[in-house]
Amino acid sequence: MSWISRQFPTRVIVLMPVAIAINIVLGYTVQTVLKLPIYLDSIGTILVGVLAGPIAGALTGILSNIIWQYAPGIGGGSIGPFAITAGVIGLLAGLWGYLGVYRPRPATGSRLYLAAIVGVAVILVLASRIYDNPAYTDPNQGGYPAWVFAAIVAIAVIASVVIAGFILIRHDAAGAYVAVAGAVTGIVAAVVSAPIAAYLFGGVTGSGTDVIVAALRQGGADVFNASLGQGLFSDPIDKTITSYVVFIVLMSLSPRIIARFPLGERTVGDRARSLA
Repeated sequence: MSWISRQFPTRVIVLMPVAIAINIVLGYTVQTVLKLPIYLDSIGTILVGVLAGPIAGALTGILSNIIWQYAPGIGGGSIGPFAITAGVIGLLAGLWGYLGVYRPRPATGSRLYLAAIVGVAVILVLASRIYDNPAYTDPNQGGYPAWVFAAIVAIAVIASVVIAGFILIRHDAAGAYVAVAGAVTGIVAAVVSAPIAAYLFGGVTGSGTDVIVAALRQGGADVFNASLGQGLFSDPIDKTITSYVVFIVLMSLSPRIIARFPLGERTVGDRARSLA
């Protein structure tokens, strides 16, 4: 029990409502207003998980979905049952925090360039699954306006440039680790979400990803495989982008502030020794 209680000092309890608000505002804007085939509703969850631990991260994700489900004006729909997925994302974020995935890893020479290549490759491989999706490329199956496809291309290009630039300018190989952790988180989230989407909602959740499910269904997939396919299209690149946003936020904060959180010293890494 002490391991759990250590994840909830006052500063974490204060951070959690802010993280929940970030999840809901960004998630609602991206999924419901813009109807993009990504989510961006886990930034707060991953931030808390990395700084505090898996239980705090899971609780932040679960509460985000439950509060969103019943929030006046924006609530309802299908978001509530996906609290299970949000909890798993928080658990994984806590694992990455314990493993120190987000800590700086100074690098030079070939190691630095290899890290940049790995980071960009993760984004491009994940994004290629969206580019090849018939929801975008086949006018008989697609339902997205042309600007959405252009937006996805722009997001992938910007994400690639940001990741490579961040690694090379800061001489920090951690960006490659963060990209891989985000992709793994997305794959796990897709597997967890698929049965929820398929068996509770018939694959139709009211978000921008429904068109992908419809395209896969029209291509012959059953509702479960269409839901899983959609998740494997959307979740890995979404969680990779989300993880990188969290990484940039952490690197922008003072090491003294980060080190006060339960997993803070694992995140600041060598910077922690400079605080002594």
